[in-house]
Amino acid sequence: MSRYPTGTVTAAGEIVPWLAAAGPLSYTPENPPARDYYFQYGWILPEVLKPDGDRRHHYFGVGVKDYADEVFAFWNDARAGQQTRVHMKIGSIGRSEVTAPIAVYLHRERAYRARWCYMLVQHGSYQHVPREDQPKMEDGIVYLYRGIQNAKIFRYLSFDEESFQVPETAAWEAYLRTQVAVLSDSAVSFNSIHDRTSRTETGGINDRSWMTDKIAARAGLNFDADGFSRRLWRNHHQCFALERWVAERKFGPNFVIAKTPLTNIRITTFFAREAEAKVIDPGKVSLVETVGCQWRHGPELPDGADAATSGPEDVAEG
Repeated sequence: MSRYPTGTVTAAGEIVPWLAAAGPLSYTPENPPARDYYFQYGWILPEVLKPDGDRRHHYFGVGVKDYADEVFAFWNDARAGQQTRVHMKIGSIGRSEVTAPIAVYLHRERAYRARWCYMLVQHGSYQHVPREDQPKMEDGIVYLYRGIQNAKIFRYLSFDEESFQVPETAAWEAYLRTQVAVLSDSAVSFNSIHDRTSRTETGGINDRSWMTDKIAARAGLNFDADGFSRRLWRNHHQCFALERWVAERKFGPNFVIAKTPLTNIRITTFFAREAEAKVIDPGKVSLVETVGCQWRHGPELPDGADAATSGPEDVAEG
């Protein structure tokens, strides 16, 4: 277990985007640590790593220090007082809504054309995404990209909370309790956002654990049963990318572009690749553009093919 407090909830009930609300891990780019010790997750957050006896340092969670060059450069700029903060969003907890904490800074990459990027920070995870892929970031809006290969229809869950029946209300409240649980501690948060990742690059962390299923079950979310709970949980674990190339070239040629408030996303960290993000509230996601396909936005996302298509191979789900 961590030798330092990793709770992210303040006394006022707000959620900070840093590793902790108080104590040595509550450092920020405006008040950075003087040395790199607090970047070494093997010492400060050992529970986010696989307990396999690996003695490497795992700076920021990555197994090879050089792979974290951009994040080190970001913090070196912070120590020099050269960071420009775009947003610092505190998370909130409510009965009908939970918002995620996240901080965003401008960052000029040291590699790849020295382009300007946004560096996103959330509970020990970092993403640096090209500025051109996020044209509304400074307004607090994130663009989400999702490639669907050759599918012609992308279906995404949406609903009106005011029209919920009692079972749906109970499921939504259980789902929000799950979000509160994973956002209230940085180590749990880091593990939760990577619990479905399966990459060579993430082999050193607790990926593929599906640990959020246990948290959701304890919160009362019956995601094994047919119905709204299952659709909501399945929808939540589908990822978007924050960079256009991932949808357009890696998972294209057909793709969708959507947008959502900055406080509605959870980010995987940089070495997981593909600039992945998950959405908390699907009702806050809206369409920007479709390329080669159609967007179906509705409350019902049944298993199998959409009635308007010839088969399930023509449909991609959120």
